[in-house]
Amino acid sequence: MKLPVPVDTAVLLAAGRGARLSPWTDRTPKPLLVHRGRPTLDIVLDALALGGIERIVLVTHYLAEQLVSYASRRRAATGQDILCLRQDRLFGTAHALQCVMYARPELLTTPFLLSATDYLVPPTFYADLLRFHAAHDAGLTVSLKALGKDGAARSSVRFASVDVGDAPSSTAEESDRSLTPDGALADDPTEREILEIVEKPEPGAAPSEIAANLAFVLPPEVRAHVGETGVSPRGEREIQATINAWLAAGGSARGLLQPVPPEWDPTESTRF
Repeated sequence: MKLPVPVDTAVLLAAGRGARLSPWTDRTPKPLLVHRGRPTLDIVLDALALGGIERIVLVTHYLAEQLVSYASRRRAATGQDILCLRQDRLFGTAHALQCVMYARPELLTTPFLLSATDYLVPPTFYADLLRFHAAHDAGLTVSLKALGKDGAARSSVRFASVDVGDAPSSTAEESDRSLTPDGALADDPTEREILEIVEKPEPGAAPSEIAANLAFVLPPEVRAHVGETGVSPRGEREIQATINAWLAAGGSARGLLQPVPPEWDPTESTRF
């Protein structure tokens, strides 16, 4: 039975270059790009505050001085406890977490939230994720989104079989039962154990049409696998590989299907 340990710390990933959004990110870090008059990081921080997160660790690198200045203004305006830590080089999300582990290990001794900073999340996004985490017995929680076959090629989730007593699925055919042909949910992903997060699978190889947001509630035990996370084909040490190592070692995870962020929705993205 999972102990009811409150999650009060969030590690926010804000170090990246945001090259896909050049030239807008040539002079402005991606989390500070303005959406409807506000930096997207404002939207994330407001949602975290609504979820009861008391402490923010903002991992910076590219144009770090702008993020440090922003954090100072945000602290003064809202009273949020925001600590900026610099990632010494851009080497992936697992490496970013490792930098926090080395600099402030005392902040990660209880479950914590790890999230990207460039999602246009609804106000209750993190509150819903944290409520779901508190309600199930698995040690780790993944924010999920239904993107269909094309979108899931970015970060696809492999689930255990939906049938009670079945062995865990190990093939795409067994696992890819999350959506019906018309896009409706064939079964509830929140009821299914997550076996693996397949980051950027080859075309046609995604194990399901459900993808993982870069938003997780992580147990402190995950830290033991950060140092052993290898370098991906993309030249980075990725948190998804760290999570997979923890799952392979006996960890358990569940996921909450949440609204697709508008920047992922083809019918909405043209508005941004």
